[in-house]
Amino acid sequence: MSRLGGTRLQKAKSLHFVSINGQQFKRLIFCDSYLAFEIERNLECFRGGGIFPDIVIRYEREIWVEFVDGHLITEIDESLVEKMAIFYSRLYSEAPRLVETNKTIFPDRLDRDLHFLNQIGILSNGLLGEIRKSVDVLQPQHCWIGFDYTDPVKKNFVINPKTQLLCAVDVEGLVNEHLMGMGAAKALVRWLNPFKEEFLRLLATKGVPDIQAYYGFIELCFLAQWTKRAFFERDWKAIQPSYFEGYRRL
Repeated sequence: MSRLGGTRLQKAKSLHFVSINGQQFKRLIFCDSYLAFEIERNLECFRGGGIFPDIVIRYEREIWVEFVDGHLITEIDESLVEKMAIFYSRLYSEAPRLVETNKTIFPDRLDRDLHFLNQIGILSNGLLGEIRKSVDVLQPQHCWIGFDYTDPVKKNFVINPKTQLLCAVDVEGLVNEHLMGMGAAKALVRWLNPFKEEFLRLLATKGVPDIQAYYGFIELCFLAQWTKRAFFERDWKAIQPSYFEGYRRL
């Protein structure tokens, strides 16, 4: 596999920690005001819930949020899995929409991502063909669209000392109009994999829309998107063609 020349993809933002009258805040400056507005709009849907820092102000392309002085994740155990299920259940319960899958961008995006991974040599012609046949089986007629948190790496969470629940402190990972479950899939693939069945079972008990029935399609959409992005970010360790082996023709 040939590697990219030039500069890898990089986020255009800056982050500052500010102290005023003994109180700490995070000040984020983005590349444009629309992105800041979109993050503000998403955060306000969860204001006071404790799973994200409360927003203080948005001005043009800046956002200020409260600093959450919580405990970092140190152990991955059943208690943490329960907290993750609560976190995502709150996201997935906020204004979900059931839509026809073929009327969304996600099937086309998945096929485009798989095609690109084949073009650059990550997926062989044979494996690509097998995966596409699997997609025909895995793709649901309807899927749930709504809020998700797309960057659930351990460093982006703290245990909120007030609620003892997870708080996601990297606020730009909160998105809307997303294929629900792709955010959770990132955690399940990267570091929660030993607890995957337990997490999905717990999530189902929280009264959220049923994404478990077509989780295979969700995970494949995530894997294809994540692997493509890892290539452009030159994150070679994250590129694991073996992840796709389980998706040969079902």
